[in-house]
Amino acid sequence: MEMSYHWLAGLVTVIGTIVAIALGQLLVFKIPAIAKARDLNNAQNKEKWRNRAKKYHGRVKISQKLGLGVNLIFYILFMPFLVTLQTQPVAKIALDVLMIMMIYDFFYYLMHRFLFHGQGYLRQVHAVHHQARSRISSIDSHLLHPVELIMGVALFYAVISAIAVVSGQALHVSTIIIATVIYTQLNQINHCRIDLQGYPWKTLNWIAIRHDAHHLDMHKGNFATITLLYDWMFGTLEIHPIEQTAVGQNQATGK
Repeated sequence: MEMSYHWLAGLVTVIGTIVAIALGQLLVFKIPAIAKARDLNNAQNKEKWRNRAKKYHGRVKISQKLGLGVNLIFYILFMPFLVTLQTQPVAKIALDVLMIMMIYDFFYYLMHRFLFHGQGYLRQVHAVHHQARSRISSIDSHLLHPVELIMGVALFYAVISAIAVVSGQALHVSTIIIATVIYTQLNQINHCRIDLQGYPWKTLNWIAIRHDAHHLDMHKGNFATITLLYDWMFGTLEIHPIEQTAVGQNQATGK
């Protein structure tokens, strides 16, 4: 692909991502069930912030600042080379988003399983995140060692860059906006305390409880972060004891 710096496309990507996330959250939190889950998470977060200050204060603040810095560096220095405002077919945009999500999730699965849960230095790095034990809440998504944060964000942007370079075509700004919204929000959702039953909230509850199972200890599965497809494929899908209890109760009551 021809490498040229499209500053306007890069700027639109940044602003569009910020607006999409802010507007999406504004609308979603108007739904009573989701607002209830947010309130529950906020209560859990405040309790952890107040009573476990030594664990959370330094790590969370560093993660937020470092994450902002890494994102700004990529969006200013590299993203304008990879995006375009030129019209592209909706099907291509959808395919590109799907490729980003699934390729990222595959390599994150490998990194998470074999590096962060291996026997080397990175296991100690990841142990910082596993100080958050079941049941986790949204603040725990920021309980990260700087090395883990950089590796996770860098992998996401490396996948975006590779797809653009290999395809020989810049990605549409909407592709990056959609992919980034999915990436950031799912990483929040799977660290949330969600106790909502019934359609469609059971899906969010299932996403959250499966990652919560991963946080029971350092020996659990559910290593993927976007979907659990690769855990299912490679035999590392983990069921939370809460799910098993719920199944037993439903069977006992004939539901």
